[in-house]
Amino acid sequence: MNITLYGAASDRIDRAYVEGVEELGRAIAKRGHTMVFGAGSTGLMGAAARGVAAGHGQIIGVTPHFMHTLEPVSNLCTELIATETMAERKTIMEEKADAFVIVPGGIGTFDEFFQILTLKVLGRHNKPIILYNIKGFWDNMISVIGTDLIKGFIDPKAASCFAICETPESVFHEIEAPDPDND
Repeated sequence: MNITLYGAASDRIDRAYVEGVEELGRAIAKRGHTMVFGAGSTGLMGAAARGVAAGHGQIIGVTPHFMHTLEPVSNLCTELIATETMAERKTIMEEKADAFVIVPGGIGTFDEFFQILTLKVLGRHNKPIILYNIKGFWDNMISVIGTDLIKGFIDPKAASCFAICETPESVFHEIEAPDPDND
């Protein structure tokens, strides 16, 4: 299974996030899955790559050429796909995914999460989407989504289009479980 992981490139974050994502990366490799990610070597992207590499797993990095001057590319990728644009990068990552795991991140991660969530709500894919909620990172986002649901701004089915997990085990329980819609 290809697991597309979205997350922070920042190195200015609490070490607990780094450790949690490295653990998730090791679990991805241990379970024989391939990670698809934005190819960064810093922040939680780098942590995930280090974890997968430590478990001798496969890592597909997808990055636009211009990003190479903004953030270092991970040398742990077993395959590196260069794109011209961020839109092309996101499309490739979406197409390669069998499941999406969103670890803590900033505005780019929010963008990626909401794009794949919107596409799922619109019926463009039926792949699992997981918010990996280390140290309650996603609690405020979940609250905002809940408020929008209550006020009628979000279709109620949107809330069932993603899962919230706090451990690698619960992540894999969600993404490896049989999909009753595809039986």
